[in-house]
Amino acid sequence: MIQTSKDILFLILGISILVISFFLSLLLYYLVKLVKKLYNTGKFVEKIGTRIDEIVKTAERKVKEITLLPLISEAIKTVIEFLKERKRSKEEKKE
Repeated sequence: MIQTSKDILFLILGISILVISFFLSLLLYYLVKLVKKLYNTGKFVEKIGTRIDEIVKTAERKVKEITLLPLISEAIKTVIEFLKERKRSKEEKKE
């Protein structure tokens, strides 16, 4: 089987190619695994960003409602006072 130094060279080259291809395929496997983890992490971060955006919008609405509440109550008081005053003036006209 092995008769010359050329045969030994080819045998060593074949083994070297097998070892290199094994390590390259192992490297490719871990690279694909890493890319998948990065993709899943990106999805997770996107979900968190969406939730934070929803929380901020809800808080903003609540703050606007709280800010408008005193203004609305003051407007209602003014309308009620106006209606009372109008009723008084109508009663005074009748008398």
